[in-house]
Amino acid sequence: MKQFDTIIKKLEEILAIFCFSAMSIITLVAVFFRYVLNHPIIWSEEAARYLMVWGICIGISIATEKKAHLGIDILVSFAPEKARRILEILSGILLTLIYIVMSILSIQFVGMAINTGNVSPLLRIPFWMIYLALPLGFILSTIRSIQVLIKIVKGTEEGFEEVML
Repeated sequence: MKQFDTIIKKLEEILAIFCFSAMSIITLVAVFFRYVLNHPIIWSEEAARYLMVWGICIGISIATEKKAHLGIDILVSFAPEKARRILEILSGILLTLIYIVMSILSIQFVGMAINTGNVSPLLRIPFWMIYLALPLGFILSTIRSIQVLIKIVKGTEEGFEEVML
């Protein structure tokens, strides 16, 4: 299981790095072509947007695993130690439930996109392939959230509020 987790973690990181790097390179090249060569690359904005969507969706999972999502911890910080642990667990359960609901909804959304057959205007990529980032990101985030929750319950990891601002 630990080896599988390591492989998934590496794939998440590689995919996110690829998406954001490609997005940056495409944007820089597009700016150069538009303002220096006076010959814009018409598909660059669309490609950069879709790469950003994919990078962000994968990044949600990475942030969940690192407990790096923003949050408000005023309630937890004033609670006694025993109540903190309960609040951490409840927070983890709530976050996991939200990811599960978002996974289900995004799978339904991709299903509807497949049925429409619509494609992007310039790149002609089927929209369902672009939207596939949503269920992938939320399913990976659900897995990561459950992993963090198990560590909190076992007492082997700091709670969600430890990194909240």
